[in-house]
Amino acid sequence: MKNGVTSFEPLQCIEAFYTGSSVLWSNDGKTVFTVFGNVIKTISIDSGLPGFTIGDADSQANVTCAVLHETQESVSITVAYANGLICRYTLHVSKDGTDPIVTMNRRWKSTHNGPITVMKYFDDGNLLATGSPDFSTRVWKIDTQNCIACFKGSSAVSALLFVDLDRLLIGYSDGSVHLYTSNESNKRLHEWKLHSSQIVTILLSNKEKAFFLSRDQTVSSVSLETYEKLKVIPIFEPVECGLLLDCDLYTVGEEGVLKRWTNDGAKLISSKKISSCRIDMILYNKNRSQFLLVSSDYNLYLVNAESLIVTGQYVGFNDEIFDISFVGEDEKNLVVAANSPEIRFYNTSTWCCQLIHGHSDSVLSVTTAKWDNDLFASSSKDNSIILWKILPDSSEVKQVKILGIATGHTNSVTCVKFSKMAKTKFLVSVSHDLTLKLWPLPEFSSDDCVKLTTSSTLVAHSKEITSLDVSLNDRLCVTGSMDKCAKLWHIDSATMQLGFAGTLSGHRRGVWDVRFSEGTQVVGTCCGDCCVRVYSVTSLDCIATLSGHSFAVLQMTFVNNGKQLISADGGGLLKIWNVNDKDCVSTIEAHDDKIWTLVPSKNESRLVTAGSDGRIRIWKDVTEQKLEEQEAIAVKKVQNEQKLSNLIEQKRFSEALSFTLTFEKPYNCYNVLVKLLDENSDELYNSIAKMDDDQLISLLDFITKWNTNSSTALVLFTTLVLVN
Repeated sequence: MKNGVTSFEPLQCIEAFYTGSSVLWSNDGKTVFTVFGNVIKTISIDSGLPGFTIGDADSQANVTCAVLHETQESVSITVAYANGLICRYTLHVSKDGTDPIVTMNRRWKSTHNGPITVMKYFDDGNLLATGSPDFSTRVWKIDTQNCIACFKGSSAVSALLFVDLDRLLIGYSDGSVHLYTSNESNKRLHEWKLHSSQIVTILLSNKEKAFFLSRDQTVSSVSLETYEKLKVIPIFEPVECGLLLDCDLYTVGEEGVLKRWTNDGAKLISSKKISSCRIDMILYNKNRSQFLLVSSDYNLYLVNAESLIVTGQYVGFNDEIFDISFVGEDEKNLVVAANSPEIRFYNTSTWCCQLIHGHSDSVLSVTTAKWDNDLFASSSKDNSIILWKILPDSSEVKQVKILGIATGHTNSVTCVKFSKMAKTKFLVSVSHDLTLKLWPLPEFSSDDCVKLTTSSTLVAHSKEITSLDVSLNDRLCVTGSMDKCAKLWHIDSATMQLGFAGTLSGHRRGVWDVRFSEGTQVVGTCCGDCCVRVYSVTSLDCIATLSGHSFAVLQMTFVNNGKQLISADGGGLLKIWNVNDKDCVSTIEAHDDKIWTLVPSKNESRLVTAGSDGRIRIWKDVTEQKLEEQEAIAVKKVQNEQKLSNLIEQKRFSEALSFTLTFEKPYNCYNVLVKLLDENSDELYNSIAKMDDDQLISLLDFITKWNTNSSTALVLFTTLVLVN
């Protein structure tokens, strides 16, 4: 970055991939299919990155349910939409490792009176059962899309399972289960009324015994030969899903706990707390010997089947992202503050995400200590600040410990920052309660959580304070507020007291962000009036106003030793500025909505942005690469011009003509044609006769352009006659 920043290119993008409903897992365990609005998205389990998309992103109908069927020859996924359409897609796997080609080979209209909420294939994939809240279940023959059976139940259909080719079990929301023949006879063989609430899962054991899992906190088992009730076992939790594995029953539900029971559900063998929210689904993959659990807050958990230890987490929906910070050795991790009480802790190698619990309301700000990359702080709408420490561990799943908690603000803590130097360690924070607080940091030697005490509190602004930064020498801090002011404050590290240092005025609307430059004695502010301003720290004068944004400027940061800055606005645009000449070097369309956070890496080779669209984008500085490409193009241009000049000087006009056509040089081509006509028209005819189709097309394209100028008419028509 010594020569300045001009270009960034997207390196990676982490975005939402799950908004509820079905989650499917491929047999090889490498790909997960999730419902995202009106499409099916895929995510790679190994890399954690999003893959290809199935369906039409412009469709008005959302996906209500999906089911996967795999054979050795093909992979197909059947999708039900809210408008009643059922579409079957086939995935053609490519041999070169690229994304498979997705084709829709079946589509038909279901005759349900409501959306399809549950689907189940028979083992061979020839029969598909669909259930709906309209109380009906239909069985479809896939090859012909014919409905071969229709069953009307007592309430909304909630679970389906083929016993064999001729029998189908249907669970309903009133707790009853019916057994039907799955053919044209539409005969009901038996009805069980063993539960008082919705049947969530039906499991089969050797086609002789079935288990019914219900939200009434019980599991029942019945014989499919005699239709007798075998057992009804209480499990003391509203269950959402379950499965049978190695003669054991695994259940998940309201408590967010994965439980392992004996086959009949009579005894709890082991349990593991997985999520603070309800878990809605559990899947098992034989190849990986892992479970995939899906929670109600759209998070996915990979769990080892033997130890029940979580080995990976994936956040399906981040909602709005407020702040991001690099943490850990070599900046291998990201901590993310989203519209959630949990902090997202991303591993940038695998993009697995741990959820860190501690706050009781949405986290608004995260920051990392410059003198300790394993130490970071977070502030929240719960009026508190928490100090976190990444424990030294070589495993992929990092352990994070709470070191201290700071309470004292009476409203949301909007921003928190560490001191820049390790000599005197402290925190400063700002809040919607209009105050600025200074928190000295003690030495954290014990395992106990320390309660931090503020040493200085000032009423800093008359309206909500939005932003905060600390100078490189820890002597000043700056705050920005909705009262249209940014203010400087002295920090006395000896007495740990704050004092007023001055006001940075001139803003016409609220100030969204403030930043000190680490290379020069200036401070930057960005504002709702669509401008970025640069102030002198010594004189408090505005020395530069950067205008060009069409939306409120929400974030900014200095780069290239303070010679440049990058700003982000409410329309999703990034702009790169030269501070001295006030020029906008580049504009990048980065996001679809507001950009709330803008963080460069330490060496400024990467840039991370995130905002209201829920996407985390990592950008790579390609300035040097672009300059090298431009230099290579310039060198090539000089070489081509020299070669053309040599050919003309040597009167090798036929070769010169071919050269100008190959490298798209219409002006040079015209000059060569003039010389050919002056020398010998037969040579021109022979040259045109030797041309291939591509060269003739280029020549005719040049002739079309020359036709607009009367001075080129003679050469134009002579050449056109020879071409014909």
